[in-house]
Amino acid sequence: MTDDFQAAQKRAQQMVRKLGIADAYPFDHHFAQTPMGVIHYVDEGAGDPVLMLHGNPTWSFLYRDFIAGVSDAHRVIAPDHIGFGLSDKPQNEASYTIDAHIRNLEALVTNLDLRNVTLVMQDWGGPIGLGMAARHPDRIKDIVVMNTFGFYPPAAGMDPDNLKLPVPLRVMRKPGIGDFIVRRLGFFERIVMKLATADSARLKSVHHAYKAVFEGRQDRAGVMAFPRLIPTRTADASAQILINETGPFLDNFSGRARIFWGMKDPLFPVAALDAWEARLPNAEVTRLPMAKHYLQEDAPDVIIPQLRTFLEG
Repeated sequence: MTDDFQAAQKRAQQMVRKLGIADAYPFDHHFAQTPMGVIHYVDEGAGDPVLMLHGNPTWSFLYRDFIAGVSDAHRVIAPDHIGFGLSDKPQNEASYTIDAHIRNLEALVTNLDLRNVTLVMQDWGGPIGLGMAARHPDRIKDIVVMNTFGFYPPAAGMDPDNLKLPVPLRVMRKPGIGDFIVRRLGFFERIVMKLATADSARLKSVHHAYKAVFEGRQDRAGVMAFPRLIPTRTADASAQILINETGPFLDNFSGRARIFWGMKDPLFPVAALDAWEARLPNAEVTRLPMAKHYLQEDAPDVIIPQLRTFLEG
């Protein structure tokens, strides 16, 4: 193990102790080198890999129940994107692009030589996971979609060159005020997560694991980058990846697909689910009427048995 990996492992162990989550998150820590730094990931179980990808501002802790609930019969890999969780957190916001996140995930997948992969994707895990899949289609077996996006525009009827975002996202994208509320105050993990999680009692019991993993403004460059990477025009770099890579991958995808969707998501309109159903007409869909955006926190007891059935099918 290199000095970088040893330092990363020590930081990870210290953070888990600080957060007091060893019982809820009792997994070994693994690390790999990526173009942006050292990435942390969980790797539990054996068999064809199930790659679980989180979004903003979460990390692999979001999938703790899924890892425990599936890894007895499958190999589960759950990374923390660079800038999140127990991975390195470069401070330069400009270094965080969708292409950079895809390249980091590519490095992990090729380093582990993962094949016959089932992608489980939520939030930004969608474009990042599908971006990797578009560049390595021979490695992908099945896909599982959970309140995410993977093509542009994300729903029918949206103007691809003037896509309107919810007011909070528009505020967070602004220079100055966005940096203050997101990077300095931790608005995304402190406030947005509360608004976008239905099970407030469950979130309250673990909310510190999402908040305290960021130790200050310097750690939140990746969190700040994601709202600003949401495409609102076809010319945006993120839109180009969705148009030229992930969308065509989905059009040509011949594996199985499964969809779980939180119907009270304040960040993703129901029209986005309609678009996914049109894109993946053979996918079975589970609508979770009370769940919001972070459905891994809202409905794990419903999703995990159905996910197991899908994986074993």
